Amino acid sequence: MKDWYDSASFVEDASVEVGFLLHPDFYYGPDRHTDIAEQKHVEPICLPTFGRTHERLVTTQEAEDHIGELSQYYLNVVRLSRKHGKSFQQVRQYFWLRLFICDPSWKFSVSFPWYDTLSEMDGLLSVLANPPSNGEVHWDRDQGWELEMDAHDGMLYVREWDPDYEETHVVGRLPLLSLASSSKAALERARRVIAALATILTEDAWTTHKEAVDFGKLTLPVQAKT
Repeated sequence: MKDWYDSASFVEDASVEVGFLLHPDFYYGPDRHTDIAEQKHVEPICLPTFGRTHERLVTTQEAEDHIGELSQYYLNVVRLSRKHGKSFQQVRQYFWLRLFICDPSWKFSVSFPWYDTLSEMDGLLSVLANPPSNGEVHWDRDQGWELEMDAHDGMLYVREWDPDYEETHVVGRLPLLSLASSSKAALERARRVIAALATILTEDAWTTHKEAVDFGKLTLPVQAKT
């Protein structure tokens, strides 16, 4: 056992989900940090109106019942990128995903800030869906963020922390079998939603990082509005 296991609180009802990030504004100004921070050169993007847990995130569970409205959001992103002459590289953040493990209240929430596409999440979700009985499940570290996930005695021990400042953000122990079920379901839903969106937009902008995505075959509907 690792020393930090003793401080891991029990979280009974945590689950795994994948979400589609939403942006209320489209930035079309210069690629300079000061201009981006000031947000002067923006056009509003209408966010989906269906009910969801978070205003700027659509979970796969929410998305499955609202593919049309979610695709409308992305159609607006494409329309605005054409209008302002932006390449896919300049707007790729509008297509980013987020992976998270949380309880219903979000008092316990593990974040994955450096995982933007499904391919970056696929390995972890697959391991969580079929976890080892004991030992390391996942480890990652990037820019002041470190995540440790270990299986031990039927539990998944999780610690998210900043190793540079030795500051712990989240530490908990979660039932391994229930997480396995929700991980498998989240991955399957994400694949279905992405496939549906890719059919509508003629390109898959969510599964992997791409240097370019060509929406040239896409005819934008008149109803795509900001």
